[in-house]
Amino acid sequence: MMDGLDKAEKILIVALVVSVAAMLLLAGLSIYAYWYAGTHPDYGMTTVKTGDVTWACLTDHGTTIGCDTVEEYR
Repeated sequence: MMDGLDKAEKILIVALVVSVAAMLLLAGLSIYAYWYAGTHPDYGMTTVKTGDVTWACLTDHGTTIGCDTVEEYR
């Protein structure tokens, strides 16, 4: 198939194929990382004030894990 090409041309073709494959791999990984970050939120904390008590609530993927009161220091 590549019998009519000299050694330098073969090396250039292989380098081109490898670089295109690497770019496609990086693009795919980038798309996957963007999707994963958008659909899998990390742990978070929300505060809720009820009357004179402030609650700090830990959340995981939008679900509340637990809450505890917060003392305010002045």
